[in-house]
Amino acid sequence: MEQMWTNYSKRIHSSSSSEQFSYAHCSLMEDLNNVFNLALSDFMEFYFNAENQFKFNDNEADYTIDDDNIEFQKEQSHVTHDYVSPGGSSYWIPVVSDNIKPKINSIFDSYTTTLSMYYNYASLAGFDVRLGPFRTTESGITTQRHLLCNREGKPTTSKVDTLDPQHNKIQRRKDSFRCECKTKIVVILLHSTNKYNVVEFVEQHNHMLFGKDNMFLSHTKRKIDYSQEMFIHNLSKQNIDASKAHRLYSGLQGGSDIRGGLVSDFKNSTRNLNSYIGDRDEKFLVLKMLERKKNIPSFSFDFRVVEKKLNTIFWADKTAKYNYNAFGDVVSLDATFSMNNSYSWLLRAFLKSFKKQPTLVLTDQDPALNKAVNEVFPMSAHRFCMWHIIKKLPNKITSQLATNSAFRKHFHSIIWNSKLEPHDFEKEWKSCLNEFNISNNKWLQEMYGLRRRWVPAFFKDIPMSGLMRTTSLSEGQNWSFQNNTLTGSYLLMFMMTFEGVMERQRRNQVVNDFNTATTLPRFITSSPIEAHASKVYTRKFFYQVQKEISDSDNTCFQMSVTFNNYVDIIIVLEKQKNITTRQPSSPVVDDKLEEYHYDCLTEDTQYIVTHSTTDGSYKCTCMHFEHVGILCRHIFCVFKFSSIEQIPEEYIMKRWRRDVVPTELLKRRFSNSLLDSNSDMMAIEIFSNVDRCVSFLSHDASKLKSYLEELNKLKKKFVDDCPAPEMPSRETFYNQIISVELTNDAPDIDNPSNIRNKGTGSRDKRLK
Repeated sequence: MEQMWTNYSKRIHSSSSSEQFSYAHCSLMEDLNNVFNLALSDFMEFYFNAENQFKFNDNEADYTIDDDNIEFQKEQSHVTHDYVSPGGSSYWIPVVSDNIKPKINSIFDSYTTTLSMYYNYASLAGFDVRLGPFRTTESGITTQRHLLCNREGKPTTSKVDTLDPQHNKIQRRKDSFRCECKTKIVVILLHSTNKYNVVEFVEQHNHMLFGKDNMFLSHTKRKIDYSQEMFIHNLSKQNIDASKAHRLYSGLQGGSDIRGGLVSDFKNSTRNLNSYIGDRDEKFLVLKMLERKKNIPSFSFDFRVVEKKLNTIFWADKTAKYNYNAFGDVVSLDATFSMNNSYSWLLRAFLKSFKKQPTLVLTDQDPALNKAVNEVFPMSAHRFCMWHIIKKLPNKITSQLATNSAFRKHFHSIIWNSKLEPHDFEKEWKSCLNEFNISNNKWLQEMYGLRRRWVPAFFKDIPMSGLMRTTSLSEGQNWSFQNNTLTGSYLLMFMMTFEGVMERQRRNQVVNDFNTATTLPRFITSSPIEAHASKVYTRKFFYQVQKEISDSDNTCFQMSVTFNNYVDIIIVLEKQKNITTRQPSSPVVDDKLEEYHYDCLTEDTQYIVTHSTTDGSYKCTCMHFEHVGILCRHIFCVFKFSSIEQIPEEYIMKRWRRDVVPTELLKRRFSNSLLDSNSDMMAIEIFSNVDRCVSFLSHDASKLKSYLEELNKLKKKFVDDCPAPEMPSRETFYNQIISVELTNDAPDIDNPSNIRNKGTGSRDKRLK
């Protein structure tokens, strides 16, 4: 009877004429006699007749004394002595080793040690523990505690008032597990010591206990520990809900019954954390950011409170500041909510953190935002983002026209063609609207009035860094956050999700930089300038430069050169291509929009390239470099005839160069402090080393066994043989998960009011 799952269980049934004994888990038939003797010693108070009979039948043996049948049977599900009292009540006593069973007057060194002892006993015995009544001193020290079976107490009942008209309302079904079980221990604090004494122990239960196969369903085994909570929390930041998190965790652990709770426990974990954050959401967020500002160098944070409610927040880390200092020529502002004067505060916080105004600001058509941009960034060019405008188009025209391929082709050929002159655009615009009979469309008339703010033909000379030509930036950002956040998410969770998105983007940049540095592109010309471009540009933009170089060979010809005192004028003819093609943007995720790049000419066109002999600069009338940031095919044509084999440094924009941002900045993780970061890294290294060892030894059973033995030794050294740590409160537990603690000096602010999104929704009209 030393081992939990190989012990013998006894069952006694009381009747008018006989008493019946039953033993479980008898693995060897030759032990039956010993079991029988044990039964006699345990239940000698029962009456037995003088007649004896003993017989075997497979795994079952009956022994009868004085007309009482004693039955032995193998049963793998019982770990208890099951009794029926003379009064007819059944009760169960766990079968556990005596050195594990609590004993009256046992002394324990601490309250935590006492709890650990009883929880361990309950786990082996097959029941769960609930903390019962207690007494404490004024300083909070526990002086008395009742530890109960979790089935203690009366089952809850619902009273029905038939006079209440709502009494027939469907209510949630909820089973009760309480059955007035009296099992418990009572411990008290010994006077003038820190030790605890067991003064009462009730062993018997009035209900069946867990069997071996069902122990994983006990509350003790289902308890979610800190590592599991962090697993659920980290996946929630990736928009993975509790159900999927449970499936992932079960798969990683080798099955749902190996370790961890049920799906409902994972859901309850998320619910409890959200409930803990609750109406203190904004305080947690502000405290978390203030802690970072205090401990992390170059971290900026500011917030604005209006009528005690959090109104606006702004933050930027070292990597963001480095990026802006290196590339800060274009800023895209995607306004989701109408905030009016909050925009001005936000832009001033931006300017305070980043120190300089951007060259260009892209926004939607929000009037309040536009006013704030003009006030705070007076030196910046201000244009509307094409993505926001094109996204509205299907809702501003008829559904038939929105799916008309001829209209789409004509319309996009006008708005996307950066080679059109302003007067050509105006002519083509009117022609398109007349052709499809939409000249009276008020929205299109409004957009035409704003054409100088969003049509590329009107600002070729403004450095756009290619951002106006493609919708992928705004569309990609919108998709990223829509795909990684849930409606109703707390601000704290949104901030963590945002940081997760940024970390993935930065990691992707590290991967792209690595691939650029360790691979070679395929060249399509024999030009030395193509080889030079491959060494200075990132791979993505090298392919764009490569296309311009290739087209300079295939479609461009130098017609004439005029030499003046200070400027050389070169006429370059670009030949018409046989077909007009379209280049779709990168994979579209939101609303299935398509963008068209109409760079192909419908007729032969001459361009003028000027070369200054004083400063060596080149300029083309197509304004491609000013608009996109890479040299055009016409200038590359001039380079070819001038035997220039390298791109001049002044025409290699820093934005498109390799390794502009140090890898260590891109790999920087968001954390509260340097200490947190170091702890996280050590934990990650431990998990990584264990995984690496298991993978390396997985095909060698003997070495894997040795490794397991060494791990068990370490576990025994650092866990089993150490004093049980003080159990943290739920508040401390959740503070560790969200990495912030609510202090007394927290700002006195409330959650922001619910804000209605701008707009009135959209019909399912898409540009196919």
